[in-house]
Amino acid sequence: MSKKHKILSVCGVLLIILIILYWQIGSERGWINSILLSSPSDIAASFRSLWGSGSLQKHILVSFKRVMIGYVSGAGLGIMFGFILSTMPSLEKLFSFSLAIIRPIPALALFPLFILWFGIGEGSKIMVIAFMSFWPTFLNTEEGVRQADKNLLELADALQKGRVTKMATVLLPSTLPYIFAGLRLAISRAWGGVVVAEMLAASSGIGFLIEYSRDMSQTATMFTGVITIAIIGFTADLLLRILQDRICYWHTEVK
Repeated sequence: MSKKHKILSVCGVLLIILIILYWQIGSERGWINSILLSSPSDIAASFRSLWGSGSLQKHILVSFKRVMIGYVSGAGLGIMFGFILSTMPSLEKLFSFSLAIIRPIPALALFPLFILWFGIGEGSKIMVIAFMSFWPTFLNTEEGVRQADKNLLELADALQKGRVTKMATVLLPSTLPYIFAGLRLAISRAWGGVVVAEMLAASSGIGFLIEYSRDMSQTATMFTGVITIAIIGFTADLLLRILQDRICYWHTEVK
């Protein structure tokens, strides 16, 4: 990381600290309505209370389980179908119209259908998460295959390499940065999906905690849930970025 980037990163952290300080001072002096926006100290007290009782950990684990099942299923299918359709033009033409129609449909609009088909239990929630996780990896994988080095593909053809060999030695390395970009987008959408699903039909999970807190006018607890989601999402994205840098060491940035 260059000196300029380090300075900008430090400035970014300082900006967050200044915002929190202003937020706290504004709450104490009555500049900010605590009913609409709880102070950082109240949110911290709510976090300590929920964590100390074990309630927050329970909600996190429930949501985490749902996200992991839906994310792995949806993102995995997205990568698989992205490779299959982008390497088989006839199949891509066959399914392109159907996929183009399904893709703009919001997962929230499909949630009532998922409840009808899979019940109000875990199945419908996991389907929402899988649906939201599928598209980022599918589209990025397709784009990665399209951006593969044509010269390397022509060389592989000249050497009479098979389809599997070309995929393993040319297409996969070329596509990996795009796959990771899709995985990073998908994990954020997966957490967004689980929160929406739990707010609508659940008795546990972070989304349920946020919705229940809203109903009870417990603003500090509601913000605790929101901040917890932000922390988990940031951590997941950071871990994926570190993994991407280690695996795709030859590639610094997806343009």
